Amino acid sequence: MADFSVQPQRLRTTVVLAFLLSTATNLCRAPAEDPPAAKPPRIAMLAPLGVAVGQTTRLTLRGWALKDATAVTCDRPEVQITLVSHAAAPVPGKQKADQVGYEQLELDVLVPAGTPVGTAQVTVQTKAGLSSPRRLYFGSELPGVLETEPNDGFRQAQQVTVPQTIFGSIHADANVDVFAFELTQPARLRISVEAAVLGSGLDPMLTLLTQDGAILMSNDDSDEGRDAQVTAELPAGKFLLVLQDAHDRGGPAHPYKITIQPDLKPSS
Repeated sequence: MADFSVQPQRLRTTVVLAFLLSTATNLCRAPAEDPPAAKPPRIAMLAPLGVAVGQTTRLTLRGWALKDATAVTCDRPEVQITLVSHAAAPVPGKQKADQVGYEQLELDVLVPAGTPVGTAQVTVQTKAGLSSPRRLYFGSELPGVLETEPNDGFRQAQQVTVPQTIFGSIHADANVDVFAFELTQPARLRISVEAAVLGSGLDPMLTLLTQDGAILMSNDDSDEGRDAQVTAELPAGKFLLVLQDAHDRGGPAHPYKITIQPDLKPSS
C-alpha cells in the first residue's frame, strides 16, 4: 500500500518556503499611493471687467477648479456677490484652456447706489482653498459706457464721448470694435486699454484714425506690457478708434476696458 503521509521534515520545509514567498510578494508590492490633493481654484478673468453702481450685473468668472466653489467674495463688504451657476467654459478657436480657463461661474453682482467709485478684489473659495484675487471695477471716475454691437466697421462705429470709459469684449475671431468721437477744440489725449493685465486673453492693438480713415497712429504693446496705449495731440474734429486682437483672436475670454481722457503735457 502506498504511503501518502507527509514526513515532519518535509512539512517544515514547505511551511518555510511558503512564508518566504509571501514575504517576498509583500516586499515587492508597491505601497498604496494617496489620492492627489485637490487643486485650489484659480481665476483667469472676469467679464465684463467692470460693473455699474446702483444695479445688479450678471458677471462671468472664468478659470480653473471652480466646480466646488462654496463662495465668491470680495474685499469690499458693501458689494454683494451671489453665485448663480457653474458650467464648462468653451475654449475659443485655437486658444488653450490652460491660458483662458475651462470652467466658469455666473455671478450676480450688486453694488449699492451711493458706493464710491473704486475696485474690488474678487476671490473664489472651495474646500481646497482660496484663489488669488482678480480686480473688478465698479463705477468709473469717467463717464462709463458698455460696448454695443454691431460696431465692426467705420459706418457702424459706436459714438462715445471724451472723456470716456468703455467696457467691452472682442467677441469672435477677426472681430474689430470701432468707436467714433469728436473734439470741439484741440486736445492732447491718452487712450489706453486694460486687458492682459486683468487676465483677459486679448492682446490688444489700438489704431487711431481720422474720420476719413487715414491712420494717425497705432500701438500693439505699450512700455508697461502687452496692453496698448496711444497719446496724441489732436486738432478739433472727428476721429475713429479701432480695437482688435493682434492675432485676430476673440471670444468670451477677451474682455477689455478702454479709457479715453485728456493727457496733460509733461512739465519741461
